Amino acid sequence: MNLCLPNPRLTSGRAFDVTTADLCKSGYKNPARNISMAMKRQVFDRYRIDKYEFGYKVDHLIPVRLGGANSMNNLWPQPLSGEWCWHRKNKLERKLRKMVCLGHLDLKTAQQEIATDWVSAYKKYIGDLGQPR
Repeated sequence: MNLCLPNPRLTSGRAFDVTTADLCKSGYKNPARNISMAMKRQVFDRYRIDKYEFGYKVDHLIPVRLGGANSMNNLWPQPLSGEWCWHRKNKLERKLRKMVCLGHLDLKTAQQEIATDWVSAYKKYIGDLGQPR
């Protein structure tokens, strides 16, 4: 099973109602940082992945650093390996947060683009693999 992108029927994205000013404030703490073991099990069950299957981590589709919530609509099993795995998404998350906090990108736009198709957002804001921007 390849889960570079989550199933949009199961994980469409969900964010807290947070302002850019609050999000970009030094020391901002999103209450969604930690995902309980019960929620992790629920995510794996929804995606029909055996809890003993390795190679995935439960991740926020709309990232915590962009106001993402601990909602089943925002959690998915993200692959730990492969061309489009967690480290590329984390790089995109850092880039989008920086752009939002510098006023170069609207927070809602950043949340929407990463929730709709984070791989396309990566290509748009960072560049295609081997084609850095």
